[in-house]
Amino acid sequence: MTSSGSQPIADAGRRYVSREAFEHLAAVHGEGDEWDFKETLGNLAANSVRVNLAKDALAFCNLAGGGTLVVGIADDYSRIGLLLEETIDTTAIRNAVEKYIDGEFTVVAAEHELSEDDGVVKRYGVVHFARRTAQPVLAAMDGQVDGRPLFRSGDILIRRGARSIRANSGDVRRLLTSSVVNEARVRAVDELWACVVEQRQLLVGAETVYDLLVDTEYLDVVRRPELRAMLGSTSQLEHATRVQELQHRVSLVRPCLPDGLYEQYRHWSAFVGRVQLKVVRQLAAGAFRPWSELDDGAPDLPLGDLASQILSAEEIEAHWAGLVTSLGVYRPLRPVVDLMERGLLDAIRGVLSGLA
Repeated sequence: MTSSGSQPIADAGRRYVSREAFEHLAAVHGEGDEWDFKETLGNLAANSVRVNLAKDALAFCNLAGGGTLVVGIADDYSRIGLLLEETIDTTAIRNAVEKYIDGEFTVVAAEHELSEDDGVVKRYGVVHFARRTAQPVLAAMDGQVDGRPLFRSGDILIRRGARSIRANSGDVRRLLTSSVVNEARVRAVDELWACVVEQRQLLVGAETVYDLLVDTEYLDVVRRPELRAMLGSTSQLEHATRVQELQHRVSLVRPCLPDGLYEQYRHWSAFVGRVQLKVVRQLAAGAFRPWSELDDGAPDLPLGDLASQILSAEEIEAHWAGLVTSLGVYRPLRPVVDLMERGLLDAIRGVLSGLA
């Protein structure tokens, strides 16, 4: 069996048009809110084809996760495959429907080949539509076929079973309520990420110095003005105040953040803040030490515990002990913060992927 995409597929929609998604839907004998089967998309230059496809796209886009068309499946769910001359092209599909859609949306498409039981290889198409923002999409203009409107400008369409229909007042109320909640969550995630970026910037000097030096060179940090200057001149009080301000900003949007994401942010923020505060304190005392140690040289177990809330034991150990060289032990800080930040980003993507 082989499988190929007709266009480069956006990462956000890849899973909906993947080989696995296609095989799962192709095995279903029945249609539902989130998927539909078509024998063919038809000639996308024809008005009736464009309007009917736009009707489905408008309704699919108003589902929380979007909706999918599987092309090459007959009304009786037999797998007939695409017509010889038919191709499933993301750009062509978007061009066919975009003038009818008021709102930001995405479309991703792929073709897959399937070897049937009789040995015949057939091509199939998978097309996924989804909106890009929390707001529902509307019809941008009338969609008429032979003088008969399938939808009117301003209509909000939804899926009900295998049908794309005009939303009633209750449907619209639910969509708008959901969009308000989702928009609040998106704004909250944006604010959290802005605070992450600002706090990370406070650590830039420490990351740079630790990434440049081994532990036998740490005495140079307090002796050489250019190395001290890289770490900035913020006092402990100023640094702690700045971190508290950032944490307060996140706390204000706390009600709109999932518990897991908020807790992960708190661990990340506490880890980064503790490292930077340690650097400021050690500079003031004239004794710069490894970021993984306390001032007396003992392992900084609380710092390790914060890291363990996000990183695996193997990831922590790989950086905590450091790399022994002929000049001393090399303990770069940036890779650790990057790993923790990547975990935070994955959590953020998980939240956003659940929002339309």
